[in-house]
Amino acid sequence: MNFRVFGHWRAVASSALAAMVIAGALPAEAQRGAASVFTAPVQETEFSMRIEALGTLEARESVDLTLNVADRVTAIYFDDGDRVNKGKTLLSLAQGEQAALVDAAEATANEARQRYERTQQLAKERTVSQSALDEAARDLSAANAQLRAVQSRQKDRVLVAPFDGVLGFRLVSVGSYVRAGDVVAELIDDSEMKLDFSVPSIFLRSVRKGTDVRVETDDLPGMSFDGIVDTVGASIDPVTRSIRVRAILPNPERVLKPGMFMKVTMLAEPRTSLSIPEEAIEPVGPNSFVYVAVDKNGQLIAERRQIQIGLRQSGRVEVISGLTAGDTIVTDGLIRVRDGAPITVQERTVLQTGGGVASPGASNSR
Repeated sequence: MNFRVFGHWRAVASSALAAMVIAGALPAEAQRGAASVFTAPVQETEFSMRIEALGTLEARESVDLTLNVADRVTAIYFDDGDRVNKGKTLLSLAQGEQAALVDAAEATANEARQRYERTQQLAKERTVSQSALDEAARDLSAANAQLRAVQSRQKDRVLVAPFDGVLGFRLVSVGSYVRAGDVVAELIDDSEMKLDFSVPSIFLRSVRKGTDVRVETDDLPGMSFDGIVDTVGASIDPVTRSIRVRAILPNPERVLKPGMFMKVTMLAEPRTSLSIPEEAIEPVGPNSFVYVAVDKNGQLIAERRQIQIGLRQSGRVEVISGLTAGDTIVTDGLIRVRDGAPITVQERTVLQTGGGVASPGASNSR
């Protein structure tokens, strides 16, 4: 074979290939016409900042029930786990001596009141001096004060519920002797629960009173509970750089118990923003770009725009700037798109049950 002839044809082939590349014959689709793409409109979507934390439940109110005096228990009016209303009598101590003191004080107060009334009548008739009336008034006041004092001490011998709630275990029995300060039972108000947890201080501006929270616990699988932030701490922990937050959870069915370990999800700064699918974004370093389908003289072209993005949520991205409501962006086929180049929008075919096939290009090809 003539090597000169072979070299000649090899040079011709190389020149033809180069001409095809320069002319854009590769890929051939660009030579034939517009790039085939799929698009989607810019939509408004609800976004919120998701903050997660851990916390432990506490009862809204909890108190150890005690008495102020020491004596023998004569009656108990509750049992373990009872639900009681505020003011219900729960227990009483021996009343004999104290009841006698109350009777004596009542008699003294009645006598002082009668004496004051007689002296007052005589003063009207001007048969006694004003000083005698003043003395009778002082005696009546002192007798009434003494009566209130002994009645108060009598009330100290009766234990009543300070608020609505559920009682814990009874720790005394009839006939037992209790000292001042001995715990009789625990009373818990579980109509609402307090949940304390900590969040990083970087979320300080996002967490405020009234922010919604949702909590779950492994103790009650499959259940979730809603509440709101009630208090945000006044200071930041200098070691953990976190701030304490307290949420209130309604507990109408009384299924939540103090001490439960809770997983907290807080949705802060809820807002409605423009959004686009994640696959529509073309990242270039720290910047983000999209292609907008724009009609120019009856031909759709791809216009490249830089956008500022925010939160990502459920496959969509918040758009802070760069797009407006009503824009249509390219979502699939980005690898074939160039800025200012013509495009053809394809309709998506929904996959049908029973062997239906989606249209070509419906995959997330970029």
